[in-house]
Amino acid sequence: MSKIDNINYEDGVIMVYVLTEVGKEKVKQNFPQGYNFTEIGEKAGLHRTTVSKIIDRKQGVHKTTLERFFSSLDLDLEETDYEAFQNDENIANNNILEYRPNQNVAHLQNYEIQKYVERPLIEQKVYKSLLFTDCILRIKAPKKMGKTILIDWVLEELEAKEKYRAVSISFWEADNSHLSEFNNFLRWLCANVSSQLELPVELDDWDNLTKNFGEKTTCTNYFEKYVLQKIEQPLVLCLDNLELLFLNDNICQELLGMLRSWNDKSSRNSLWQKLRLVLSYAPNTDIKINPNLSPFNIGTMIELPEFNPEQVQEFAEIYKLNWDEFQVRELMNMVGGHAYLVELTFRSLKTCNDITLEKILETAPTKDGIYHSSHLQEYLAILKQHSDLAKVFLSIIKGEYLGNMESHAIKTLMNLGLVKYQDGKVLVRCELYRLYFENYLGDV
Repeated sequence: MSKIDNINYEDGVIMVYVLTEVGKEKVKQNFPQGYNFTEIGEKAGLHRTTVSKIIDRKQGVHKTTLERFFSSLDLDLEETDYEAFQNDENIANNNILEYRPNQNVAHLQNYEIQKYVERPLIEQKVYKSLLFTDCILRIKAPKKMGKTILIDWVLEELEAKEKYRAVSISFWEADNSHLSEFNNFLRWLCANVSSQLELPVELDDWDNLTKNFGEKTTCTNYFEKYVLQKIEQPLVLCLDNLELLFLNDNICQELLGMLRSWNDKSSRNSLWQKLRLVLSYAPNTDIKINPNLSPFNIGTMIELPEFNPEQVQEFAEIYKLNWDEFQVRELMNMVGGHAYLVELTFRSLKTCNDITLEKILETAPTKDGIYHSSHLQEYLAILKQHSDLAKVFLSIIKGEYLGNMESHAIKTLMNLGLVKYQDGKVLVRCELYRLYFENYLGDV
C-alpha cells in the first residue's frame, strides 16, 4: 500500500495529528525514567525525529504513524488520545509529508505539500534496476542534491506496485559508538533492519556467535535466519550517507566486503535473491579496497545531476509560484540547479510575506541572506577549521588553482558539493558560493 492510500484529507487539506494531554500521559507512563527517542524509534520502527514529533507535539504526523507508535508500546490508540493538527507554516516547510501523487488522481494534484520534482529517466533506471535479483544500485551526489527523496520515492513505488519490503537506514542516525567499532555497528544494523520490518530483534546470542564465527559471518547468518527467511517478498536495503563510514577504514573495508559477498550469494542461493542493495553516498571519496571485494565496480551506478531550468520551473509550480523564464534564469544564475538551495528559495518565498526574489538575490551572499543559516554557515565552519582546504577553495574561486585534479582537497570539496568538474576544469558549483566564500573566508 502506498502512502496515498493512508492519507486522511478534508476539504483539500491533508489531516495530521498530535497527541492530546490524555494521549501524552498514557505514553509517559511507559517511560518513568524519561524518553530516549532513538530507543523508542528502534522499537517502533520509526525515525527518532518522528518519535520526537509525536512526543513533543510540535508537528503533526499521520494517524497510521500514531497507530504504529502506540502498537509498539502495547497501547490502544483511542479517540481521546489524539486531535487534528493543522499549521500552514509546517505544511509550507514540508514537515508533514513528501509524496508523489498518482497522476490519475486529479483531486490530489494540487496539494501544497507535494515537494517532489520528477526525473523520469533516472527514476525508471532506479526502479528497473531493483527488479533484478542480483542488484547493487549505487547513487552518488554531493550533499543535499536530492538522493534521499529520490530513493524514498522509488521505494514507495516498489512497495505499492511490486509488494516489495523496504528498509532505509541513514548513517546520520547512528551514534558515534555505532560508527567506531565494527561489532557494535553490525548489531545496530541488524536491530535496525528487524525493527523496520516489524520482526523480533534476535541478538541474545550475538556475543557468543561472534566469538565462534566472527562478526561478518554472524551478521550474514542473522540476515539469513531472522530476516530473509521471515519475509516472503523481495527486500530493498538502502544504506544512505554511506560516506560517513569511510571515515573509519576498518568498518568501511569490512562492511563493503560483506555487502559484495551478499551480492555474490544471490547467484547461487535463492534465499539471497530476495535482497537488493542501494548504496547512497557522496562522490570522489578515497576508498582503498581489493576490487574483488568491492561493491563499487558492479551493479548500476546513478549520478544525480542538478535540476535543469524546466525542473526548476516545475518546482516553482509545486509551490504555486507563477514564475516566468526570466525569474527561473535569475535564480539559477545565483544557485544553479542545486536542489536544496532552489527548494529553500521557494519555501522562503511562500512563508515570508515581506520577501521577494529580488531581495533574496540581493542579500544571498551575505549573513543577512536566507542561505547563510545554517547551510553556508556550516560550510564556513568546516573551511575555517581546515585552512589547507580553504586555501585550495579560494584559489579555485579566483581561477588560480593549478594543482592536482585528483588531490584529497579537491575530492573533499567535491563531496561537500562546493565545486564541480566541468569541461575538464574544477569550478565553484554556483555563483552564491563564489561570492559568499570570497567575502567571508578572507585571508586563510
